[in-house]
Amino acid sequence: MSNPYKSPDAKQHPASLAADTVFWGLLITQFLGAFNDNYFKQMVLLKCTDLVSRNGPDLQPWALGAFALPFVLLSGLGGYLSDRYSKRRIVVLCKVLEIVVMAAALQVLLISSLSDTTQLALLIAVLALMGAQSAIFGPSKYGILPELFTSKKLLPVNGAIQMTTFVAIIFGMAGAGFALDSLGNSLWLCSSIAVAIAVLGTLTSFLVRPTPVADPGIRLKLDNLFIPKDIRRLFGSDKSLFKAILVMTLFWFIGGYAQPAINTLGENVLNLNKTRTSLMAASVGVGIALGCVIAGFTSRGGSKDGGRWTTRGSWMIVGSLLLITVLGSGWLGRPAESANTTQSLLTCLLSADAMEWALRFAMLSLGISAGVFVVPIQVFLQSKPPAEQKGRLIGAMNFMTWLGILGSAVYLGVFNAACTAISPAGESLQHQYLGFLTLAVFMLPVALFYRLPVAQAAAANATSSPSEAPDDNA
Repeated sequence: MSNPYKSPDAKQHPASLAADTVFWGLLITQFLGAFNDNYFKQMVLLKCTDLVSRNGPDLQPWALGAFALPFVLLSGLGGYLSDRYSKRRIVVLCKVLEIVVMAAALQVLLISSLSDTTQLALLIAVLALMGAQSAIFGPSKYGILPELFTSKKLLPVNGAIQMTTFVAIIFGMAGAGFALDSLGNSLWLCSSIAVAIAVLGTLTSFLVRPTPVADPGIRLKLDNLFIPKDIRRLFGSDKSLFKAILVMTLFWFIGGYAQPAINTLGENVLNLNKTRTSLMAASVGVGIALGCVIAGFTSRGGSKDGGRWTTRGSWMIVGSLLLITVLGSGWLGRPAESANTTQSLLTCLLSADAMEWALRFAMLSLGISAGVFVVPIQVFLQSKPPAEQKGRLIGAMNFMTWLGILGSAVYLGVFNAACTAISPAGESLQHQYLGFLTLAVFMLPVALFYRLPVAQAAAANATSSPSEAPDDNA
């Protein structure tokens, strides 16, 4: 197969990222998409906790599963499409689909005759559509980076992408809690804003430079929907790629479990209102943004530094989960209850007592740990595979990681059922803190035994530079 790439000129790759409109277009596009994803997902999850407070079933595992299942079913297809067509084309089309999904959510919220249960069921269905759109978007979003930026810029670019993603998570999650506390039945107003943000994100996606088709002759086969045969062969010949994807799968299993577990801990165990609960969850996002900056912008030793951050981050994750376990248990006291109260966002942010601040610090620590852990692995998985297989490998990575998130939904349901079985009537939620302890146990082997390959990552970066192989269509 002939190489579809040619060396870029200076106009395609400005010396500074700050002067690169392609960088800003991609950064803003994914920021706005991540905001909408997390705003809507957190809103649905918090509405699920409302049912729990009224002695109904906890539908958070169902909502999480509805969001994760499309990633399992469609990530492989997203990887195939990103190699078969221009990744920039897929990015733009996915942003258009985001407008459709946000409009569907608005329509559900505008139907006033729906019961709470029916409305929640429909919102969970829309959440599945959001997952489908994001599953197709992911491989092109990350696979396009080595085609747009030189290898020397991949670590800071990934740091910026991950940082702004989790800044979007912060605002999305905190905004969802504030909207539910403040606006009540007027949520259609916030949903209208989400539609407008989707439109803006579509417009900024046109700033991304056109990219060549990586493998125009590839045909869609059944295994492209999961892990393609050539990617399985790549895993067999390079075990470091497969190990990195397994570690990412466990990482996102932990992340998938943590968000609904934090919601349950805050609202149903500690009796915090939705805004305070969302601020506690958003602290994880603040931490991840900081961790991404640390890993992406303070490294001076390239892949060697990345490997060190991954090891440090794994131990920090274990320690943070243990700290959340202790604080969530109530052994050291509990924050002041604020359920069923409406407070301004600023009041909720600043008026917390010492125990609530301690919980926020623990969540912040967990986020920082996650950020410094995951960015170097993400860069390694983008850089190491051959150019014509990057999209499908990232599709396989998304398939595996979202299989982990889907597994976390199953595990959350099983854990909740076990707590109910061993607890006196009405006290099962008081054991939620033990879930964080099990996550620490799952992460411990990674901290003890996994080391991100250094020499191989460096070699991959050297051979994947866009200065040797980008852009035929610009």
